[in-house]
Amino acid sequence: MVMDPTLPRISVRDLMMQAFLTGWELSDKTVSQDEYLQSSIQVIEMLQVEPENLYAEEGLGLPDGEEVDHLDDWLRADGQWLYYGVEEENFFLIQWYPDEAAAKAKLAQLEELGDGKQYLVDFSLKRENPSSAENFGNSIRSSSAPENITLKRKEILQHAAF
Repeated sequence: MVMDPTLPRISVRDLMMQAFLTGWELSDKTVSQDEYLQSSIQVIEMLQVEPENLYAEEGLGLPDGEEVDHLDDWLRADGQWLYYGVEEENFFLIQWYPDEAAAKAKLAQLEELGDGKQYLVDFSLKRENPSSAENFGNSIRSSSAPENITLKRKEILQHAAF
């Protein structure tokens, strides 16, 4: 599926950063923001991307020197994004919805399932210390491709309170 070039867009890297920042904001904050972000990103082993969704499988991460594919791909930046992850099954999905009402309706359905963590991605959040987390790219909606990052092995995030 090819994305309409007239739509506002965000890179996969930036969308994941905002999703993980939202997760940290909703967590008990027993770990620093940088540690939370790093552990969230560095467990990704596989990423599948389409203009309106992103699916990732988690594990021990990639060997040193390897990078996750698709970080610089573009996704829609209009509408509302919803994060849904099931830690026991080692995956997360970030799905686009045309508006906040549609995303909230899906959020309510996912909350009824009770098998994962789900929340609306908050694009107003900023990293506390961008210089310490520079390897995560920009954390704002962007129109230019951010720099590549290298993913190293880290543990799966465990401190989110949902």
